[in-house]
Amino acid sequence: MTKRFPRSELLQILVLAGVQFSHILDFVLMMPLGPQLMRVFAIDVESFSLLVSVYTLAAAGSCFLASLVMDRFDRKKVLTTVYGGLVIGTFLCGVAPNFTLLILARIVTGIFGGLLQSIILSVLGDLVPVGRRGQATGMVLAAFAVASVVGVPFGLEIANRFGWNAPFLTLGVISLINLLLVHKLIPSQGAGSHLQGTTSRGNLWSLLKNSNTRVAAVLTVCMMSTFAMFPFISTFLVQMVGVQESQLSLIYLTGGLASLIAAPLLGWLADRFGAKLVFVLCSVFACGSVIAFSHIPHGAYHLAIILNMFIAAVGVGRMTPFMELINRSVTSQNRGSFMTLIAAVQQLSASGASYLGGLILGGGAGFQNFVVIGWVVALSIVVSIGLIFLFKPLPSQMAPA
Repeated sequence: MTKRFPRSELLQILVLAGVQFSHILDFVLMMPLGPQLMRVFAIDVESFSLLVSVYTLAAAGSCFLASLVMDRFDRKKVLTTVYGGLVIGTFLCGVAPNFTLLILARIVTGIFGGLLQSIILSVLGDLVPVGRRGQATGMVLAAFAVASVVGVPFGLEIANRFGWNAPFLTLGVISLINLLLVHKLIPSQGAGSHLQGTTSRGNLWSLLKNSNTRVAAVLTVCMMSTFAMFPFISTFLVQMVGVQESQLSLIYLTGGLASLIAAPLLGWLADRFGAKLVFVLCSVFACGSVIAFSHIPHGAYHLAIILNMFIAAVGVGRMTPFMELINRSVTSQNRGSFMTLIAAVQQLSASGASYLGGLILGGGAGFQNFVVIGWVVALSIVVSIGLIFLFKPLPSQMAPA
């Protein structure tokens, strides 16, 4: 049976989830603020897309560079330094007086924000034993759903009342408070295992030669293939299904709630029955859901809600055991560099998948080709099922009998 978290461990997990929430919200807030930003700064759609993409590109670059040195330092110091950089970048976004400076502020937030998930999961791997790590990973990853369900609507309401920059200033204050909690509650790893036995800590080249690294990288590309679909879902629903723009908020709200419930539950199931089993079962359901969603007939609003909820739930059901498995496939000495390298692949794969989706939909058939995207994503899910069995968790990272 999965054991309950000790009180101190639970508080640490919640603080890490708070870090995850703030950096995810910092990223996703920019998208719904598009209409306001285009009006205030008199920019077109292409300029706004640049505003979004510079974050991802900066994040990918910082992740590649950080993977070279990540495991040479105390994880708490790395976490507080990088999170502090994100706090500064968030405040810079809130006070940016023009589009050029806002671009520069987004580059700053991308440099630091892109690193945070890998650092969070590395700290989590050191703090939480294997038998509880799946559930802990699910709790941290559920922060994405909280950001979607609570953060984005709240941020939009603040923006509507006080201006586009108010959500960033508010988030900056919240993040600053959470940074103080990180400093107080997250223990130093200076005497921890990842800084002991430095001769066993490999460089980037040795990580790349490891089969688990290569499998994790290819599997990450397959996981991020869903970004060929996600950025275009709202337009597909409006143009092809006939959903009103005013009805989209309910679709995203119910999807976020489904993720929020599913993440910790499926994390617990991964601890109880095995991460690979949960990943495979969720992947099978995800494959069918994606194909069905891309074939939704015109006027089927309620079917769109149900299928979107299902996709959200099984999506987090795949990501939670995936992140827990790769956490167990590397030594503590190399975990930071490994997770940061995977984060870089994740950022680039998401950007590439979004670009591919745009190419598919940019042809003469337009959003009628959304069906093609559904089949492409489904195929990548099938490939991921085979890849998951190539992972080889280290004996030291196996759960006790």
